[in-house]
Amino acid sequence: MKNINFENESLINKINKILNKIQNNPENFENIFTELFEKDFSKQLDKINQLEKGILKGLIISVKDLFDVKGYETKGGSKFLDKGIAKKDAKCISLIRKAGGLLIGHTNMTELAYSGLGINPHYGTPSNPIYDKAVPGGSTSGGAVSIALEVSDITIGTDTGGSTRIPAAFTGITGFKPTQDIISRDGVLVLSTSLDSVGLMAKDMKHCKLGFEAIRTKSKTKSYKITKKDINFIIPKNFGFENIDDDINSSFQSAKKKIIDSGYRVLETEIPILDIYKEIALWQFAAVESQAEYHEAYNNKRDLIDPNVSRRMDRANQVKAVEYVLLCKQRENIIRQFNKFLQNNFLLLPTVTIKPPLIKDCENAEFYDQVNLISLRNTSLANYMNGCSLSLPYSNDKITMGIMLNGITYQDDQLLEIGSDIEKVLSK
Repeated sequence: MKNINFENESLINKINKILNKIQNNPENFENIFTELFEKDFSKQLDKINQLEKGILKGLIISVKDLFDVKGYETKGGSKFLDKGIAKKDAKCISLIRKAGGLLIGHTNMTELAYSGLGINPHYGTPSNPIYDKAVPGGSTSGGAVSIALEVSDITIGTDTGGSTRIPAAFTGITGFKPTQDIISRDGVLVLSTSLDSVGLMAKDMKHCKLGFEAIRTKSKTKSYKITKKDINFIIPKNFGFENIDDDINSSFQSAKKKIIDSGYRVLETEIPILDIYKEIALWQFAAVESQAEYHEAYNNKRDLIDPNVSRRMDRANQVKAVEYVLLCKQRENIIRQFNKFLQNNFLLLPTVTIKPPLIKDCENAEFYDQVNLISLRNTSLANYMNGCSLSLPYSNDKITMGIMLNGITYQDDQLLEIGSDIEKVLSK
């Protein structure tokens, strides 16, 4: 690294500091990465130097180990996959390179992205940097910790039921799940074709927006200037507060007051469509689609699969074909009804209603299943509704949590605009 002739000395220094930090304090950075792209740093820096412009120039990007990166193996947090070395980048990874971002490494994750807790028995579980000995949240666990420990500026992940927003809430950073088809999933391992979205996390809204602009493949939706009088934040009375910790609820109420005091309208009301949503067997999407995707391994390499993951895949065996087709048809109708109700307003909820549980406690399968379900409950709504969703960090009385804003399908640009303002409100 010292011999590289590269005009952006600050980026060289940044990389060297990060590598030194990791090497000198291995216990603090254990299990974050499954592999560093160290052998390619010189080549990446040379190409970045040749770019006349790029919105990610000078920024370091970590990549969830679901994304193909040319020259490296995509493991998906597993031991059974044998994809070999990727011959080309996933679409969004190629866009990161074009925007001048430096790819630092593949980050650890829940196997196949099938959990909201972030535990991985094969490669270890990254420690939560703000809640001692607790889970980091998942499935994009290593990515979140890489941001929280300032190893990367932006991390690229996936979100099937909350996998960019749960770890963001648990580690005190920003997480964004876009509308599904705004970012290409080409070259990304599948968990659920129906619910998977490519998302990202960053230390703040500025970097979150930069990352999104760099990798989006669907053009910007028609934008309009949002003012406080134009929108309502809606808190459902019939959804989102089950099993809530007292201190999480207290912190949410504190955040709500700040939002109201800043001039926004916050309405609390029953949302009937959410009563229907709560009765839906949402788990069927990931169970059926993941078992179909990895059917050979599920049948012949089951001993290599994390039991917490295979247990979820097992549930597909309970689902009848007609039942699954009807589930998909019902979803289309509910999305239409939900979008008609919410329009240009935003839901306001706690991202997760509990503090991150201890890693040790999650060794108990029954406890694991319980806290995993609770962790995913609020975030999964945006995936089912094919909407966009943002988790903003909020700290109050020594409690760090996520404040979640949900918008309808293709309301991504408006959500990010309003999220930038709410970030300022919450920081006061």
